[in-house]
Amino acid sequence: MATQLTQERDFPLGHPKAADYVPGSPDAVEWARKHIHPAGTRDFPVDHIKACDTKGNTNHVQIRPGIDPANPDLEEFTGATPEVAKARRDAYLSQLPKAKETPTLEDGRVNVAQVAHDSALEFLVSNGHTDEEAEQIICEQGVDKVLAAKHTLGVKG
Repeated sequence: MATQLTQERDFPLGHPKAADYVPGSPDAVEWARKHIHPAGTRDFPVDHIKACDTKGNTNHVQIRPGIDPANPDLEEFTGATPEVAKARRDAYLSQLPKAKETPTLEDGRVNVAQVAHDSALEFLVSNGHTDEEAEQIICEQGVDKVLAAKHTLGVKG
């Protein structure tokens, strides 16, 4: 079987330096349309989706922070569908009544002693003691022993 030889082009079709260049030919006009433009007349290459003379460009689409221009119905920044966004909001709102503010000192640091005391108090109350009994146990035994008991029992929180 004979091998077929193909000749490699020196320049693309329509390029002025190509061996078969014909001024005014369809190839030359197309090459000039894509590659010749006076300085400052194009901001994007020819046929780029953002070029104003490209069919179907998206220049008219308003870009807003956090919004997917192709899917403006999705939630801002997360891209969640309205159903998922509503479920997330409902889950967040259901947790709000249980949220407590972290006690802080005057200089802005966390009041670790108060956090430990509240944790010990909550543990004792959840195990059937009244608030007064729990306070008395903490005064007698100390926060450290109550928290050690809590840890020993494997109570979370």
